Amino acid sequence: MSGNAPYVEPLRELAGEAYQLSDRLCGSCRDLHGLWPYIRLSRAEARESRLQEELRDLFDRGFRRVLIAGSQDTGLLTLIVHVGAGHDVEITVLDICKTPLELCRRLAKQWLLSIATIRHDLFELSMEQRFDVVLVHGTLQFIAADRRLEVLKRLRRAIRPAGQLILLFNTSRPISTEMRQQTDDDYGNKVLAELKRLDVPLPDKEQVLRERLNAHQRRREAREGAFAEPRDVELLLDKAGFNLKSCTLIDVDVAAPMKTFIAKISKRRFMAIAEGRAREQTR
Repeated sequence: MSGNAPYVEPLRELAGEAYQLSDRLCGSCRDLHGLWPYIRLSRAEARESRLQEELRDLFDRGFRRVLIAGSQDTGLLTLIVHVGAGHDVEITVLDICKTPLELCRRLAKQWLLSIATIRHDLFELSMEQRFDVVLVHGTLQFIAADRRLEVLKRLRRAIRPAGQLILLFNTSRPISTEMRQQTDDDYGNKVLAELKRLDVPLPDKEQVLRERLNAHQRRREAREGAFAEPRDVELLLDKAGFNLKSCTLIDVDVAAPMKTFIAKISKRRFMAIAEGRAREQTR
Protein backbone atom coordinates (compact mmCIF):
# COMPACT_ATOMS: atom_id res chain seq x y z
CA MET A 1 0.00 0.00 0.00
CA SER A 2 1.59 3.25 -1.11
CA GLY A 3 0.73 6.79 -2.07
CA ASN A 4 -1.75 9.07 -0.38
CA ALA A 5 -5.00 8.10 -2.07
CA PRO A 6 -8.11 9.31 -0.22
CA TYR A 7 -9.48 5.90 0.71
CA VAL A 8 -13.18 6.44 1.37
CA GLU A 9 -15.47 3.68 2.57
CA PRO A 10 -18.72 3.64 0.52
CA LEU A 11 -20.67 2.57 3.58
CA ARG A 12 -24.18 2.97 2.17
CA GLU A 13 -23.36 0.72 -0.76
CA LEU A 14 -21.51 -1.77 1.41
CA ALA A 15 -24.39 -1.89 3.89
CA GLY A 16 -26.70 -3.20 1.17
CA GLU A 17 -24.11 -5.77 0.13
CA ALA A 18 -23.61 -6.90 3.73
CA TYR A 19 -27.34 -7.36 4.20
CA GLN A 20 -27.55 -9.62 1.15
CA LEU A 21 -24.32 -11.51 1.85
CA SER A 22 -25.32 -12.24 5.43
CA ASP A 23 -28.43 -14.06 4.21
CA ARG A 24 -26.25 -16.35 2.10
CA LEU A 25 -23.00 -16.70 4.06
CA CYS A 26 -23.80 -16.22 7.75
CA GLY A 27 -25.17 -18.60 10.32
CA SER A 28 -26.05 -17.39 13.81
CA CYS A 29 -24.14 -14.16 13.13
CA ARG A 30 -26.57 -13.10 10.37
CA ASP A 31 -28.00 -10.13 12.26
CA LEU A 32 -24.59 -8.96 13.43
CA HIS A 33 -23.05 -8.77 9.97
CA GLY A 34 -26.21 -7.86 8.09
CA LEU A 35 -27.17 -4.97 10.37
CA TRP A 36 -23.89 -3.59 11.68
CA PRO A 37 -23.16 -1.28 8.70
CA TYR A 38 -26.64 0.23 9.10
CA ILE A 39 -26.07 0.68 12.82
CA ARG A 40 -22.81 2.46 11.99
CA LEU A 41 -24.63 4.70 9.54
CA SER A 42 -27.06 5.67 12.33
CA ARG A 43 -24.21 6.79 14.58
CA ALA A 44 -22.04 9.87 14.61
CA GLU A 45 -18.40 8.82 14.38
CA ALA A 46 -15.44 11.03 15.20
CA ARG A 47 -13.19 11.95 12.29
CA GLU A 48 -10.02 11.36 14.28
CA SER A 49 -9.66 8.87 17.09
CA ARG A 50 -7.09 7.78 19.63
CA LEU A 51 -6.86 4.51 17.73
CA GLN A 52 -5.88 6.33 14.55
CA GLU A 53 -3.28 8.32 16.44
CA GLU A 54 -1.77 5.15 17.90
CA LEU A 55 -1.68 3.37 14.54
CA ARG A 56 -0.14 6.37 12.82
CA ASP A 57 2.63 6.47 15.40
CA LEU A 58 3.35 2.74 14.95
CA PHE A 59 3.43 3.03 11.16
CA ASP A 60 5.75 6.03 11.38
CA ARG A 61 8.06 3.87 13.53
CA GLY A 62 8.23 1.15 10.89
CA PHE A 63 5.53 -1.30 11.99
CA ARG A 64 4.11 -2.84 8.83
CA ARG A 65 2.41 -6.22 9.26
CA VAL A 66 -1.09 -5.81 10.71
CA LEU A 67 -3.65 -8.40 11.77
CA ILE A 68 -7.27 -7.35 12.20
CA ALA A 69 -8.42 -10.03 14.66
CA GLY A 70 -12.17 -9.97 14.16
CA SER A 71 -13.90 -7.71 11.65
CA GLN A 72 -17.63 -7.01 11.69
CA ASP A 73 -17.49 -5.21 8.34
CA THR A 74 -15.05 -2.99 6.39
CA GLY A 75 -14.69 -0.28 9.04
CA LEU A 76 -11.39 -1.42 10.56
CA LEU A 77 -9.90 -2.17 7.16
CA THR A 78 -10.79 1.35 6.02
CA LEU A 79 -9.25 2.89 9.11
CA ILE A 80 -5.95 1.03 8.70
CA VAL A 81 -5.74 1.66 4.95
CA HIS A 82 -6.41 5.36 5.48
CA VAL A 83 -3.89 5.78 8.29
CA GLY A 84 -1.31 3.51 6.64
CA ALA A 85 -1.34 5.18 3.23
CA GLY A 86 2.26 5.73 2.16
CA HIS A 87 3.69 3.18 4.60
CA ASP A 88 3.44 -0.08 2.59
CA VAL A 89 1.33 -1.67 5.31
CA GLU A 90 0.56 -5.39 4.90
CA ILE A 91 -2.96 -6.17 6.14
CA THR A 92 -4.47 -9.51 7.12
CA VAL A 93 -8.15 -9.68 8.07
CA LEU A 94 -9.22 -12.64 10.18
CA ASP A 95 -12.76 -13.63 11.07
CA ILE A 96 -14.70 -16.82 11.67
CA CYS A 97 -17.45 -15.70 9.26
CA LYS A 98 -17.27 -15.41 5.47
CA THR A 99 -19.36 -12.23 5.21
CA PRO A 100 -16.94 -9.58 6.57
CA LEU A 101 -14.05 -11.27 4.75
CA GLU A 102 -15.89 -11.07 1.44
CA LEU A 103 -16.79 -7.42 2.07
CA CYS A 104 -13.15 -6.60 2.82
CA ARG A 105 -11.95 -8.37 -0.33
CA ARG A 106 -14.46 -6.47 -2.46
CA LEU A 107 -13.48 -3.11 -1.01
CA ALA A 108 -9.75 -3.82 -1.33
CA LYS A 109 -10.32 -4.73 -4.97
CA GLN A 110 -12.07 -1.40 -5.57
CA TRP A 111 -9.04 0.34 -4.10
CA LEU A 112 -6.62 -1.83 -6.12
CA LEU A 113 -5.04 -3.03 -2.89
CA SER A 114 -3.79 -6.48 -1.95
CA ILE A 115 -4.88 -7.84 1.42
CA ALA A 116 -4.95 -11.31 2.95
CA THR A 117 -8.10 -12.76 4.48
CA ILE A 118 -8.25 -15.77 6.78
CA ARG A 119 -11.39 -17.57 7.91
CA HIS A 120 -10.38 -18.91 11.28
CA ASP A 121 -11.38 -19.19 14.93
CA LEU A 122 -9.05 -17.14 17.15
CA PHE A 123 -9.19 -19.95 19.71
CA GLU A 124 -7.37 -22.16 17.19
CA LEU A 125 -4.90 -19.55 15.89
CA SER A 126 -1.47 -21.15 15.48
CA MET A 127 0.67 -18.47 13.83
CA GLU A 128 4.09 -17.71 15.29
CA GLN A 129 5.69 -14.24 15.30
CA ARG A 130 3.90 -13.08 12.15
CA PHE A 131 2.59 -9.58 12.91
CA ASP A 132 3.92 -6.23 14.12
CA VAL A 133 0.46 -5.04 15.16
CA VAL A 134 -2.59 -7.04 16.20
CA LEU A 135 -5.83 -5.06 16.46
CA VAL A 136 -8.68 -6.51 18.53
CA HIS A 137 -11.60 -4.08 18.43
CA GLY A 138 -14.50 -5.17 20.64
CA THR A 139 -14.00 -8.84 19.78
CA LEU A 140 -12.98 -10.05 23.23
CA GLN A 141 -16.44 -9.76 24.78
CA PHE A 142 -17.86 -11.94 21.99
CA ILE A 143 -15.54 -14.75 23.04
CA ALA A 144 -16.73 -17.11 25.79
CA ALA A 145 -15.22 -16.18 29.16
CA ASP A 146 -13.44 -19.52 29.52
CA ARG A 147 -11.73 -19.04 26.13
CA ARG A 148 -10.52 -15.47 26.42
CA LEU A 149 -7.21 -16.25 28.11
CA GLU A 150 -6.27 -18.87 25.52
CA VAL A 151 -7.16 -16.51 22.68
CA LEU A 152 -4.91 -13.81 24.14
CA LYS A 153 -2.07 -16.32 24.56
CA ARG A 154 -2.38 -17.32 20.92
CA LEU A 155 -2.41 -13.68 19.82
CA ARG A 156 0.74 -13.06 21.87
CA ARG A 157 2.49 -15.90 20.04
CA ALA A 158 1.40 -14.43 16.69
CA ILE A 159 3.06 -11.07 17.47
CA ARG A 160 6.67 -10.50 16.47
CA PRO A 161 9.27 -9.37 19.06
CA ALA A 162 8.54 -5.76 20.09
CA GLY A 163 5.17 -5.99 18.31
CA GLN A 164 2.06 -4.42 19.78
CA LEU A 165 -1.40 -5.60 20.72
CA ILE A 166 -4.05 -2.89 20.48
CA LEU A 167 -7.13 -4.02 22.36
CA LEU A 168 -10.32 -1.97 22.49
CA PHE A 169 -12.93 -3.11 24.98
CA ASN A 170 -15.96 -1.86 26.88
CA THR A 171 -16.74 -1.93 30.57
CA SER A 172 -20.30 -1.71 31.86
CA ARG A 173 -22.82 -3.00 34.35
CA PRO A 174 -24.96 -5.99 33.38
CA ILE A 175 -28.37 -5.14 31.93
CA SER A 176 -31.15 -5.51 34.49
CA THR A 177 -34.38 -7.28 33.59
CA GLU A 178 -36.30 -4.03 34.01
CA MET A 179 -33.96 -2.13 31.69
CA ARG A 180 -34.09 -4.93 29.13
CA GLN A 181 -37.89 -4.72 29.05
CA GLN A 182 -37.71 -0.96 28.58
CA THR A 183 -35.34 -1.22 25.61
CA ASP A 184 -36.86 -4.27 23.90
CA ASP A 185 -38.99 -2.29 21.45
CA ASP A 186 -37.08 0.97 21.52
CA TYR A 187 -33.74 0.27 19.89
CA GLY A 188 -35.00 -0.65 16.42
CA ASN A 189 -37.24 2.41 16.30
CA LYS A 190 -34.35 4.71 17.19
CA VAL A 191 -31.98 3.27 14.60
CA LEU A 192 -34.64 3.38 11.88
CA ALA A 193 -35.56 6.95 12.78
CA GLU A 194 -31.93 8.01 12.46
CA LEU A 195 -31.53 6.20 9.13
CA LYS A 196 -34.65 7.95 7.84
CA ARG A 197 -33.33 11.31 9.00
CA LEU A 198 -30.11 10.65 7.10
CA ASP A 199 -32.06 9.44 4.05
CA VAL A 200 -30.36 6.03 4.06
CA PRO A 201 -32.16 3.54 1.76
CA LEU A 202 -33.47 0.55 3.71
CA PRO A 203 -32.73 -2.99 2.45
CA ASP A 204 -35.97 -4.52 3.72
CA LYS A 205 -39.41 -3.71 5.12
CA GLU A 206 -39.34 -1.54 8.23
CA GLN A 207 -41.09 -4.13 10.36
CA VAL A 208 -38.57 -6.81 9.37
CA LEU A 209 -35.65 -4.51 10.13
CA ARG A 210 -37.19 -3.38 13.42
CA GLU A 211 -37.60 -6.97 14.61
CA ARG A 212 -34.07 -7.92 13.54
CA LEU A 213 -32.55 -4.82 15.14
CA ASN A 214 -34.35 -5.49 18.42
CA ALA A 215 -33.28 -9.14 18.41
CA HIS A 216 -29.69 -8.10 17.71
CA GLN A 217 -29.79 -5.59 20.53
CA ARG A 218 -31.08 -8.19 22.99
CA ARG A 219 -28.12 -10.42 22.13
CA ARG A 220 -25.74 -7.50 22.57
CA GLU A 221 -27.29 -6.60 25.91
CA ALA A 222 -26.70 -10.14 27.13
CA ARG A 223 -22.97 -9.54 26.65
CA GLU A 224 -22.92 -6.27 28.61
CA GLY A 225 -21.08 -6.55 31.89
CA ALA A 226 -18.45 -8.94 30.47
CA PHE A 227 -15.89 -6.58 32.02
CA ALA A 228 -16.86 -4.47 35.00
CA GLU A 229 -13.67 -2.44 35.09
CA PRO A 230 -10.39 -2.16 33.13
CA ARG A 231 -8.60 -4.23 35.75
CA ASP A 232 -10.51 -7.30 34.54
CA VAL A 233 -8.85 -7.05 31.13
CA GLU A 234 -5.48 -5.97 32.51
CA LEU A 235 -5.32 -9.17 34.59
CA LEU A 236 -6.16 -11.28 31.53
CA LEU A 237 -3.38 -9.62 29.55
CA ASP A 238 -0.89 -10.25 32.33
CA LYS A 239 -1.83 -13.94 32.59
CA ALA A 240 -1.55 -14.26 28.78
CA GLY A 241 2.05 -13.03 28.87
CA PHE A 242 1.66 -9.38 27.93
CA ASN A 243 3.26 -6.33 29.47
CA LEU A 244 0.66 -3.55 29.60
CA LYS A 245 2.04 -0.28 28.26
CA SER A 246 -1.11 1.82 28.68
CA CYS A 247 -4.85 1.56 29.20
CA THR A 248 -6.70 4.71 28.26
CA LEU A 249 -10.33 5.78 28.47
CA ILE A 250 -11.41 6.94 25.02
CA ASP A 251 -14.39 9.04 24.01
CA VAL A 252 -16.90 7.66 21.54
CA ASP A 253 -19.36 9.87 19.72
CA VAL A 254 -22.75 8.22 19.28
CA ALA A 255 -26.12 9.36 18.02
CA ALA A 256 -28.19 11.14 20.67
CA PRO A 257 -30.78 8.34 21.13
CA MET A 258 -28.10 5.94 22.39
CA LYS A 259 -26.48 8.27 24.91
CA THR A 260 -29.17 7.71 27.55
CA PHE A 261 -28.86 3.93 27.35
CA ILE A 262 -25.06 4.08 27.59
CA ALA A 263 -25.26 6.32 30.64
CA LYS A 264 -27.68 3.94 32.41
CA ILE A 265 -25.23 1.04 32.33
CA SER A 266 -22.11 3.19 32.89
CA LYS A 267 -20.65 1.94 29.63
CA ARG A 268 -17.12 3.12 28.87
CA ARG A 269 -14.58 2.24 26.20
CA PHE A 270 -10.89 1.70 26.78
CA MET A 271 -7.87 1.14 24.59
CA ALA A 272 -5.12 -1.08 25.98
CA ILE A 273 -1.68 -1.21 24.39
CA ALA A 274 0.40 -4.25 25.31
CA GLU A 275 3.64 -5.92 24.32
CA GLY A 276 4.40 -9.62 24.58
CA ARG A 277 6.87 -10.66 27.23
CA ALA A 278 9.88 -12.71 26.23
CA ARG A 279 9.10 -16.42 26.40
CA GLU A 280 11.38 -17.04 29.32
CA GLN A 281 9.49 -14.35 31.25
CA THR A 282 6.04 -15.68 30.40
CA ARG A 283 4.27 -17.51 33.19
